[in-house]
Amino acid sequence: MQYCTACQKAIATIVVMDLTEGAVTGSQHLCQACAEQMGVGAPKAPKLSPEILEDLLGSMQPARKGPRTGDGCPGCGMAAADFRTKGRLGCPRCYDAFRAELLPLLQRIHEAQAHTGRLPAVVGSAPPAADERSLTDVRRRLEDAVRGERYEEAARLRDELRKLERGAAS
Repeated sequence: MQYCTACQKAIATIVVMDLTEGAVTGSQHLCQACAEQMGVGAPKAPKLSPEILEDLLGSMQPARKGPRTGDGCPGCGMAAADFRTKGRLGCPRCYDAFRAELLPLLQRIHEAQAHTGRLPAVVGSAPPAADERSLTDVRRRLEDAVRGERYEEAARLRDELRKLERGAAS
């Protein structure tokens, strides 16, 4: 924690660096009040014009006049018009509430309406979920049998597990 180099009273929240040919030659630590007096402030977020937002959001339908059932999000109360003007959703339930408007937007931006993953699927390979579930189940039953000192059952499960592992490996 560093104090303001101008007033020496408040805690510094802004650092002003002097650069010469890409190298830092000096710096000042300023509090918010001193920074405002010197004309230095935090950068403001760029303001997007309505035309840019409209272009980004694409061909969404304009808001209808008057109340309508299902016109807003049941989670946060955001209206469809608010979503169109802000370009942001208010909560996770907005994805369901504004699904009809989001799908064409996603199609335009991502050229797909569903996330397909980072890597393409391997052609001709089926997901091994069922085999892995049965392997996990047999391992769990084997551990239970060993803990319960049911050695005949444990031996049978060990052999079954070996067969399943050999089948999964090939």
